[in-house]
Amino acid sequence: MTHSKAFLLCTVAALAAFPAQLSAQTASDQPVAPAANVPNDEIIVTAQRRSESLQRTPVAVAVLSNESLQRQVIVSEADLQIAVPGLTVRAGLNSNQLNYAIRGQSLDAFSNTRPGVVAYVNEVQIGGDGGATAFYDLQSIQVLKGPQGTLFGRNATGGAVLFTTAKPTDELGGYASGRVGNYDLFQVEGAINVPLAEGRVLARVAGFYENRNGFQRDLFKGRRVGDVDRFGLRGSLSMELSSSLTNDLVVDYLHSGGSNVTNLIDTLNPNGPVPVIALTAFGDQPTFNGIINAFTGGAAGCNATTNNCAARFAAANPRLDPRGIASYLETQRARGPYRIESDGPNDYRGRNLIVSNVTTLDVGADTQVKNIFGYTNLKTSVFGDIDGIPYAIDDNGPTGKLDRTRQFSNELQLVGKTADGKLSYVIGTYFANERKVQRIGTYLFGGLPIADIQIAAGRTRSTTLAGYAQGTYDLEDATGITGLGITGGIRYTYEKIKYNVLPDDQFVLRPAPNFDYEQSKSYKNVSWTLGIQDQINPNLLIYAVSRRSYRNGGYNVIAAPIEGLGSVNGGNGFDTEKVTDLELGFKLRNSGATPFTLNAAVYRNWITDNQRVAYTLLRGAPAAVAVNVPKARVQGFEIDGSIRPAEWLSLGASLNYTDAKFTDNQSRIAGGQFVVFGTYPDTPEWSGSVFGEVSVPVSGDMRASLRSDYYAQSKFFYTSTGNTNPGAQIAGYNVVNFRLGLDDEVQGWSLAAHVKNAFKEVYYVGGIATGELFQFNTVVPGSPRTFFIEARMKF
Repeated sequence: MTHSKAFLLCTVAALAAFPAQLSAQTASDQPVAPAANVPNDEIIVTAQRRSESLQRTPVAVAVLSNESLQRQVIVSEADLQIAVPGLTVRAGLNSNQLNYAIRGQSLDAFSNTRPGVVAYVNEVQIGGDGGATAFYDLQSIQVLKGPQGTLFGRNATGGAVLFTTAKPTDELGGYASGRVGNYDLFQVEGAINVPLAEGRVLARVAGFYENRNGFQRDLFKGRRVGDVDRFGLRGSLSMELSSSLTNDLVVDYLHSGGSNVTNLIDTLNPNGPVPVIALTAFGDQPTFNGIINAFTGGAAGCNATTNNCAARFAAANPRLDPRGIASYLETQRARGPYRIESDGPNDYRGRNLIVSNVTTLDVGADTQVKNIFGYTNLKTSVFGDIDGIPYAIDDNGPTGKLDRTRQFSNELQLVGKTADGKLSYVIGTYFANERKVQRIGTYLFGGLPIADIQIAAGRTRSTTLAGYAQGTYDLEDATGITGLGITGGIRYTYEKIKYNVLPDDQFVLRPAPNFDYEQSKSYKNVSWTLGIQDQINPNLLIYAVSRRSYRNGGYNVIAAPIEGLGSVNGGNGFDTEKVTDLELGFKLRNSGATPFTLNAAVYRNWITDNQRVAYTLLRGAPAAVAVNVPKARVQGFEIDGSIRPAEWLSLGASLNYTDAKFTDNQSRIAGGQFVVFGTYPDTPEWSGSVFGEVSVPVSGDMRASLRSDYYAQSKFFYTSTGNTNPGAQIAGYNVVNFRLGLDDEVQGWSLAAHVKNAFKEVYYVGGIATGELFQFNTVVPGSPRTFFIEARMKF
């Protein structure tokens, strides 16, 4: 039986046996945000920009509390995917280039489009490639599914991931923890609360340090790759300036270092235009010379005239397989993904500075004015091997890939209730100013004297203005139906994008008459939300909602700066994508002697002008062209939950099904031939999880616990054109994690042993469809089996 079928049967059986909850929490979990008059088994979310019970929120949202994050040891984006089925975290060239995908909304590598799933830290939208924040000292993580264009910014067409850091408390104290494990893992973290002025001024300082050896070995250069060396420091200050005025300031700094878990060759695609799979190290002069000319236009000493490129390449790389890349693929497969040969550079540096300042003024019993100021400064520097083989075809070279994003934002809200409490509303304005600088180096055929260094360098400036309003009105008095309500929201967004080619860009060095080095375009759109919900009783909510959201167009930095769209004239522009959805769902909960919850949602998305990338030869050279695919449709269902049949036993399961396809799937490249987009990327058809936890008393207040988590997903493509490149897909896989713990809540200490990927599943988490150019595809492996011991102490 296949892994996907076995998982499906296991999950369906579990769901049939007991109800479940989307966030894989039991009803006795602690709240993820404080709220007055809410029992301890209530889960509070901010999916509608106000604190409310998850049970009464008509939105598909998964919630991971601080306790869940600790018990499942969610310390990275990969862990988050396993904890939230339906969320795909896909790697690109390597482990440090990640992308969230929900309900088919993601982004293609080298397209320069914005992400469909947006990260927020303390209500501040995070852009760029620097990620969000480190997974430590968090109050909660909320994953919102479906378009969020009314309340959550200008690009949340697929959903939003909301990180909320732990707030200062009015007690002096904190915690400290440490982890040690295989691959020489060493990690420490901690936090301390310091009340500064009798509860009116509260401070909290948190930090962590992590060091771990990589689990890949590069045989070509005799080095270990995938090392992690990072630290973070976060300061929080909460001030009660008066009985009605409060201010919360958080400054978050993260420094990341080490190297990349790198990609490796996986499959061949003879349909690619550049015939490298025929390349051998010792002959094949016509093929090699054709490749050289296609990439570089030829060069003195090694070109079609001299006809000696292959000989010079072989002399510079004597260790290569003389039978070529097809033979090398079999060698790589035989030794597995953790022993590779990579001739390119491998280094990663990242720096994130995120500042959020939230000021709240109570202007009435049920009304607040809220101002959210944000500043982000994200910088990443990646040096990696693009081709994933030792043939020196393509890597980042000495320039690397540099991304730097700086953004100022300010959001002013009026939040409250009116009409005798029947109408709950949020009204706001939003302003953001973003500057993004990109330098992408490409080092072609570094093993030859004619090695060609190409640099794409550009600056994108974006200014966004928006106004929005959303409210929920209680229709009980008007209809006589208890708990019936309607939700409506609208947002108007204006965005102006300016793009400038920087002086060291390769196209500046090789100008053409039709190049436009300074381009700009303005976008105006209206997002909306319309829904109806019925809180049939305190334990059952049913709802229906339809939403519309947009991803505005822009400019692709790695394309020639020709004004116009890639589909029309091969320009560097791409157009706006529009997503409209319909979602039906229910949330059922029982807080009695056997607490359980059962949440389910079924949805359908209609997508027009889907932003995708096409790899092709353009003007005689390989190119990634950002285009708009006319229409697509994504539909599916989600069901999750948990039950506590006994005080000592917790069980849970989840199941996510997604059916995605392009319905009008042809787009021109440079006004020429049509490209058929035949596979929908980054979207497993099935994914889900099952967990069980046993907790028993040992002595006094001490308890022992054993938890197991099982996650599985089916195969998926990582390209939109798998119809002509069928090898560009990730096989289905399953992962099992275990935790054995001993804790004393009264004394405030815990000790736990963790095993992740306990049965050493070999799996892959992403890749690049270079087969559409170079005739071979690369993939990035997931983590092997890891184990560690963790000690934690509250004080």
